[in-house]
Amino acid sequence: MDVSALPPALPTGLDDQPLWIGSHPAMLQAARDIVAVAATDRTGALILGESGTGKELVARAIHQHSRRAARPFVPVNCGAIPPTLAESELFGSERGSFTDARSRKGLAAQAHTGTLFLDEIGELSSSVQRSLLRFLETRQYQRLGSEHRELADVRVIAATLRDLAAATRDGSFRHDLFFRVNVFIITLPPLRERHADLPALVALLLTTLGERQRRQAPPSCDDATHAILAAYPWPGNLRELRNALEHALVRSAGGTILPEHLPPAIRAPQPMPQPPDLWEMLARCQLPPGGVALPALVQMVEETLIRQALERTSGNQSRAAAILGLSRDQLRQRLKRG
Repeated sequence: MDVSALPPALPTGLDDQPLWIGSHPAMLQAARDIVAVAATDRTGALILGESGTGKELVARAIHQHSRRAARPFVPVNCGAIPPTLAESELFGSERGSFTDARSRKGLAAQAHTGTLFLDEIGELSSSVQRSLLRFLETRQYQRLGSEHRELADVRVIAATLRDLAAATRDGSFRHDLFFRVNVFIITLPPLRERHADLPALVALLLTTLGERQRRQAPPSCDDATHAILAAYPWPGNLRELRNALEHALVRSAGGTILPEHLPPAIRAPQPMPQPPDLWEMLARCQLPPGGVALPALVQMVEETLIRQALERTSGNQSRAAAILGLSRDQLRQRLKRG
């Protein structure tokens, strides 16, 4: 993609992430969408894409090219806020509204006249979704423990890597909130679909990283290194690419980046394990001659799989729920039931 072909004043990258370099049609469309949304004053956007594709950078680009650019940009990782604290974090609290509560402004108030970016919006609990919907409709909110409503003039931009349409079907995400945030969608493709852009992305990142490390000449890769980079699937997308190149620059000590300078996982990636054939696993089960108490057996299997999923994710309920094909709320209901 020729940078001159982009809409006027759109940056080629933010925070060292070269989003707009290359020729992928989805990135050209995203660039046009950013300019279109930024030209409005309150229209929000829902940014879709895998982790590391640059969703927050798109939100910042909208903010920086809008009339709100000089005002606050407040990013919120909804998945990192404990569910019991999410409402007070977003909308504030009054002293004594809960144990150890103090009077404080919420993130919505901090973003007043600017932009509130709700990353991983699909991780919010149903009660916070209800409060958020009310806020999006009226731009008014109540601090936890307060009887007074307050106003926050903000543009709200949301992002997620979850399928929110599927989440509405299983009941973990409100239909009305989905339709409210689903006004304007910007979709970012994963890096594995942008392999034709990889040489230009690598060159720009190396130039930027080299300047940061005060290299006298722009770093470069040899042909073998480029071949390895092109063959790798980049599950972590642009973020992983940037980290890999920074690692290689340190290892290369200023010279040309060779294959041995790349992280081991990229030089010799492990093949992704093939998912087991679930029907084949179940077919191995045999009904005992005396029969079984099926409800108790199903509950035991469910509890075992939930425990294994939590162990595999070090207790992260969101990730464990994803492994099990559940929403986080559904997993919590099963844990309470157990």
